[in-house]
Amino acid sequence: MKTNKETLQTVMDRRLSFLDDLPSCRAAVQARIAQEEEPVMKKKISLGFVFALVLVLLSVAALAAGLLLSPRASAARTADRAMEESRGITAEMMTFFGREETELPDGTVQVTYTGVGNMEYVLGTYTALIRDGRAEISWSHDGENLTGGYEAEAWGPEQLKQMLADCLNSQSKEAMLGKAAAIAEKHHSLADDIPEAAVDDASAESFHTQLEEQKTAALNARTLSEEEMIAIGREFIISTYALNDEQAGRMELYTNSFEDSENSWYEMVDGKPCFKVEYLLYAPYTAEMIDRNEPQPRMEKDGYYNVFVNVETGVIEEYEYNSALAGEG
Repeated sequence: MKTNKETLQTVMDRRLSFLDDLPSCRAAVQARIAQEEEPVMKKKISLGFVFALVLVLLSVAALAAGLLLSPRASAARTADRAMEESRGITAEMMTFFGREETELPDGTVQVTYTGVGNMEYVLGTYTALIRDGRAEISWSHDGENLTGGYEAEAWGPEQLKQMLADCLNSQSKEAMLGKAAAIAEKHHSLADDIPEAAVDDASAESFHTQLEEQKTAALNARTLSEEEMIAIGREFIISTYALNDEQAGRMELYTNSFEDSENSWYEMVDGKPCFKVEYLLYAPYTAEMIDRNEPQPRMEKDGYYNVFVNVETGVIEEYEYNSALAGEG
């Protein structure tokens, strides 16, 4: 059987792409190549040596390649995929929902998706119970009439498709939100009806102090380098959302992109010390487009991605993707 060299090269390039984000690994490769340069003049490097070197590099970045997930993150990923496969709710549509994971006493993880703001009533709540890697999904509007577009009082995948399109136009988006609010009001389910708890200055200062203490504690617990955690987050995003090479090439790292205190990207997630890896994915927006007053172009899977990596173990504790179409980003 003949080997397709071009295919092999593509696979190897993709598999080792994370080395671009790991300067220490790149330096090690360059040093190793430099050491081998003189012997190569006299003797060819064996195929076995090449694969041995690859194995060494993979072991150096084992955390990035392994993609270890917490039970909550694993359940969320299983539920996300089941939502698309069985309910037709895509990753972009998830922008209109808030997701929450809860570990139950029997080991089952419950993942809930609830419509945000005044869309809570029309979108309802999806509940996914994850057992043994399988998802069982129910919806608060199961069995209701979904026909009639925005005139229906329960909005499913067809309405969500239209919502994605309408969110690209401010007037259409405003009309859609107004319709959702009117239906919610009819059922006495407006989010604005819930009064916000009063917060005095002392409480706010106490909360801020506690938050800073948690962030600093997460920073001090770090055993992995930020470069390693960024590589883990990037690989998770690419693999989980099946980004192609062109999309992966447009990913822009937002983490550490501005000057601030050193604990800015650290926080406690479910009691675990984490580092937040955030990437932006947007279509190019040129100066000429701005001069012509053209709207920001959008491409498939654009938006922002957050991955919370455990600073001690490299485990992914939580993640989220937001297309920003709902105005949440």
